[in-house]
Amino acid sequence: MMQFSDFEKDALCEIFNISVSQAAAAMSEIVQQKISMTVPKVEICDISKAINFLDQGYDICGISQQFRSNFSGKAILIFPEHRSLELVRLMVGIDTPLTQVTQLEQDALAEIGNIVLNACLASLSTMFNQRFDLDIPQLVFGDSSSVLSEYDEDNVLILLQIKFYLEERELEGSIVFVVNLQSLLELQKSVQFFVKDINSG
Repeated sequence: MMQFSDFEKDALCEIFNISVSQAAAAMSEIVQQKISMTVPKVEICDISKAINFLDQGYDICGISQQFRSNFSGKAILIFPEHRSLELVRLMVGIDTPLTQVTQLEQDALAEIGNIVLNACLASLSTMFNQRFDLDIPQLVFGDSSSVLSEYDEDNVLILLQIKFYLEERELEGSIVFVVNLQSLLELQKSVQFFVKDINSG
């Protein structure tokens, strides 16, 4: 697998830190609560390693969105399923059992993913000076292998591990970018150009 240098990984981490901060601000607007977050941990890995990493012994909720730019792929916002429903209840103000996922809740989760992933990608678009075309978000529930089942070993995952804090609640989530090797190379070039522009400015 193609490797990023330590400097490139640090730059990528800072880029994603800025973009995910924008996403956290967007989420704060949704749930009407201040959201703080940890600095994302960035790891580039293959599908099997990501499945093992995301496997915490419970089902997860994934909200995925296809994007196309100089580098293309799919962005997936991932939460533990039971915690994602807590987020929905804060958003829409309903009090249904956490074991029951209604159509309203599915629509709310899709909207959360749409807003958060759009905020994240919009920030990347600004920093990389690239336009991103986005598809409608899709929902998937299940264990980590089922959420990532459509991908194979030709794909690479950029895994962002993040903890969101909503006042007294802790909500740990991940944002996963699934790309092929060519797109990963284009991302590496974008990171290098970004760093060069910062240093020359």
